[in-house]
Amino acid sequence: MKKIILMLVFCMLLASCTAGKTVATVGNTKITTGEFEFYLSSIKNQLSGTELTTEEDWQTQEIEGKKAIDVAKQRALDIAISNVEYCEASKKAGINLTQDEKKQVEQMKNRVIESYGGKEKYKTFLKENNITDKFIELMCESTVYYSKLEKMVEEESPITEEEEQKYFDNNKETVETEYRKAKHILFLTQDMNTKESFSEEKQNEVKALADSVLKRINAGEDFDSLMREYTEDPGLETNPEGYVFGSGEMVAEFEQATDSIGFGEIIMCKSNYGYHIIKRLPISFDDVKEKIKKQVIEEKVKNQIKDWEKEYNISVKTNEENIKAIK
Repeated sequence: MKKIILMLVFCMLLASCTAGKTVATVGNTKITTGEFEFYLSSIKNQLSGTELTTEEDWQTQEIEGKKAIDVAKQRALDIAISNVEYCEASKKAGINLTQDEKKQVEQMKNRVIESYGGKEKYKTFLKENNITDKFIELMCESTVYYSKLEKMVEEESPITEEEEQKYFDNNKETVETEYRKAKHILFLTQDMNTKESFSEEKQNEVKALADSVLKRINAGEDFDSLMREYTEDPGLETNPEGYVFGSGEMVAEFEQATDSIGFGEIIMCKSNYGYHIIKRLPISFDDVKEKIKKQVIEEKVKNQIKDWEKEYNISVKTNEENIKAIK
């Protein structure tokens, strides 16, 4: 989750926002429609692909059996609420930021300001999107508070391998949906140093080579042997057993192609980098052990937050009508 939150802080691709009505209230903090749309546009950017390119697509297409826009809204709402909870609940529990941590927040916020081209452009950005400087600061604070909570949880209740294995066994289907594992043979169609595309003639030659290697694989030749012989992927040396990745961690074409096949199946797709011959592999516990550890910690943090909400009477209320009105 925190990777998503950090990305949201620095995301530059924001849709225009509507007036600042309230979509949710956490304790004494209101989450406005402008703030909600900040998260929503970032989530939509994450989920967008070949089947989600227009506003109509978001209303008609489905993700895991639910309308795409509803999935995006729920994820945006969850993150918006969590960000406030990390700050509100921590403060109520007497967990405050140190001077060094306050400096971290300030530095993070300054990077956001710089990313928009300086203070004046940053002010314009806030105004155009119906969000405030205080909101940006809260997002930065939430990142630091979450790190403190993670550390606290780990110190008070160290995560064991048994807990990780249990999480994997109980959530295997979900894990296999959230994470993919794949090997690929990459045939470049651009110069990796200059990022310039090859000439059309050279790209056609690359395509012909990729097609011929794919035919050899489909005819029964060993995938790994051909991968070692032909791939131009610089990451092969550090990932000889393949890549394990979640949503948004690989180029969209690679992710979508992997999602379209089953374990052991092979497909070819093209991205800006070139042609990829992809072989999808099953996920094992060892593949996602470190990722699962973070999720187990995240669950414990959430449970701690829920306990504090009850203890300190921090209510969470949503305005479904205002949320529904947002497209």
